[in-house]
Amino acid sequence: MSQLKMYRLPGIPVEQFELPFGYSVSNYKGEADKKAWCDCCRNGDLIKDDGGDEEFDEKILKIKDIIPEEDVFFLDYNGEHIGTVTSLVQAEDNTGDIHMVAIREDFREKGLSKYLTMLALNHLSERDLKYIHLTTDEFREGAVKSYLSSGFLPVEYDLGMYDRWENVLEKYGMESARMLYEDGSDYKTVYRRSKAKKYKIGVLGAGRGKTMMNFCKHSGNAELVAVCDFRKERLEEAEREYGADGTITYYTDFADFLKHDMDCVVLANYANEHAPYAIRCMEAGKNVLSEVLPVQTMKEAVELVEAVERTGMTYVYAENYAYMPAPKKMRELYRKGVLGSFEYGEGEYMHNCESGWHMYTFAEPNHWRNTMSTFYYCTHSIGPLIHITGLRPVRVTGFEAPFNERAKRMGAKSGAFGVEMITLENGAILKSIHGVAPSKNSIWYSIYGSKGRMESAREDSPVESSCEATLYVNCDKNEGDNKSEPVLTSTEDSLTKVAEAAGHGGSDYYVMYNLIERLRGNRNADTIDVYEALDMFLPGMFSYFSVLDGGRQMEIPNLRNPEEREKWRNDTRCTDPAVAGDMLLPSYSKGNPDIPQKNYDYLATLPSDRHVDSETRRELNIPSNIFD
Repeated sequence: MSQLKMYRLPGIPVEQFELPFGYSVSNYKGEADKKAWCDCCRNGDLIKDDGGDEEFDEKILKIKDIIPEEDVFFLDYNGEHIGTVTSLVQAEDNTGDIHMVAIREDFREKGLSKYLTMLALNHLSERDLKYIHLTTDEFREGAVKSYLSSGFLPVEYDLGMYDRWENVLEKYGMESARMLYEDGSDYKTVYRRSKAKKYKIGVLGAGRGKTMMNFCKHSGNAELVAVCDFRKERLEEAEREYGADGTITYYTDFADFLKHDMDCVVLANYANEHAPYAIRCMEAGKNVLSEVLPVQTMKEAVELVEAVERTGMTYVYAENYAYMPAPKKMRELYRKGVLGSFEYGEGEYMHNCESGWHMYTFAEPNHWRNTMSTFYYCTHSIGPLIHITGLRPVRVTGFEAPFNERAKRMGAKSGAFGVEMITLENGAILKSIHGVAPSKNSIWYSIYGSKGRMESAREDSPVESSCEATLYVNCDKNEGDNKSEPVLTSTEDSLTKVAEAAGHGGSDYYVMYNLIERLRGNRNADTIDVYEALDMFLPGMFSYFSVLDGGRQMEIPNLRNPEEREKWRNDTRCTDPAVAGDMLLPSYSKGNPDIPQKNYDYLATLPSDRHVDSETRRELNIPSNIFD
């Protein structure tokens, strides 16, 4: 787990102090002091238990800005080194650094750490520094309290920092602390956990919305206050799981639900309905987290963008595959410049959902899942790549796989899968493939840059961890080097373990965590706004337009520009007859497939609460040739 980071800003007077009787200060004088330095640091978990002189060399001598004879200090008792601190100036960014603060084990809990801190501050006080920096761990109570009382402030620089500081303040009986961003600018005041604001969350859709409700159940910063679903049995299930003590109100009517006191509404309703509900929520003064899809028509896209701009409410798009461990790490590394400039990428989301399709569609021939074009469910394959690069898609060509027996068995009226070839604003190319897999699921991402490539593992990859958490990185060590081997790269961060426990590869946890950070006003919150949401979706929509137009390349609108909106304001093209009107599109480019009613009649006989795979089929004695 990453350490806590703290800064001390200029202009704060340095407390002058007198050492207790018998104590004195000395500087590092040479090789003979290394053992004493190690003795001080060893028991503080700052170096290995068996560490020797090499630890001093590694942690002191290898740091280019340290001059040991000037920057390494000892606190002495009767002439014996019993504590140490190093204070240096990092010339590159003109900041001070307090480094390797340690007290020998037999001298701890005597309040001596503060003397070391003051010693370091005095050494740096005459320099005109941007700030003075240090790191520590939350379990070091004495150190944390000492640093806070010495004018150091918490820094928001990594996932979970705000939460961790809330817990630190609570644990050590402190009320609040001013918190900074990593550049030294103000973020906000962090309060102890029991005094911290809890954001009130309402969830529309008690099925898919369960993960978001679970986050609220276990989060110290969010509370579930309302749930809405038109299916009473879903509400009853939610009431049994999340309580009926009056803290959560359950609704079947959305208008009543919308009147509830909530900071944010999670839209986990049907994918074809997100935009109109998002607009209603924002116009009612509620922030929105929208599940995929963001819209299903260009008319909705224009209206959604303008609602966000008009109301000033926060809109966050829950493209959870952007927060799977591998794509999340790919974004981090790419933004650090590890791969150089982006040149090519591939995203793949093939999902064998035949065994559960009857549960999702209720065996209704005209359910939206059966009638929607396969191209529209595209953001799981496109979205992570857009989020990694931050580049806008500008052109696309679509390709549609043939309708097949698998889709016919499911009752789905679209092609099996779609392919998009997308040109980004920098000229780079993305290839996306998504739809119903013929066998095992396949979720995979790969990007090529000017300095190398990164890719996640395939589902069948022989690795110990899951494919979503496995990442290979292969970069040029030297220009023209083609012999370097891919390196298996850790995708863990400070929230990994708690996120994994939440399920879905941890991705839903990160979506909700970043939502709360955004509501807090944290500019570092890794969220997807309405414009990026459309960058993830519109390539799929316009790919289908491309297919319907004989494979012609399509320009992708940029709705950030108000002048581009008028052309699309009344465009209702989609496969939903209730929305499209006279612009209705076929579910499949070659016309709506003829699926016999007997197929749906059969699907209606399957258990509504369980998947029906080959094992279940044998268990229930279901014939395999039912559709013949």
